[in-house]
Amino acid sequence: MNKREDKKEAILLAGMEVMKATGYNGTSVKHIVDAAGVPKGSFYNYFESKEQFAIEAIEYASAEEREHAAMILEDTSLLPTERLTHFFNGNLDCATDNEFKQGCFLGNMCQEMADASDDIRVALDLALNRLTAMLAEAIKAGQQDGTINALHDANTMAEFLFNGWEGALMRAKAAQSCKPLQAFLVMQAAVLACS
Repeated sequence: MNKREDKKEAILLAGMEVMKATGYNGTSVKHIVDAAGVPKGSFYNYFESKEQFAIEAIEYASAEEREHAAMILEDTSLLPTERLTHFFNGNLDCATDNEFKQGCFLGNMCQEMADASDDIRVALDLALNRLTAMLAEAIKAGQQDGTINALHDANTMAEFLFNGWEGALMRAKAAQSCKPLQAFLVMQAAVLACS
């Protein structure tokens, strides 16, 4: 990375932390630049608007999540069922570590902005589809080796699990409890189990 890219990333990361805590509508450009410790004009050297900033934040968060997911879901030293269990258990640990206060950045942005900005909605849909596709690949591998239920389409199962997880995160945030996530993990095992 060059100096310009480093500065842009620093603004992006600082602003993302603010947006995670206060949401899109609760975050102003001033909040972002204050968190990054840069003048307001610096923001507009890198981002044309707060909406563009949010789109780049979504892309950044999505890339990080895919990288993390790939380390687990593509680990062929584990059975596909173990990969999926590790993936969701790791996410449960993350939710527990932040005391269920943040939820999922992408999920939170969906709830807040999918109806308000078509550009943000499209960025979110692409990001979530990519993550869901990674789950589908692990499910397909398990269906091929006989460790995962093959009665249902892998893509549909991945969509169901991913959507269920996002809903469980939302409920955990409201309840300030891991119970919704633990319930998800029980049902995840049941959905994937061979009969």
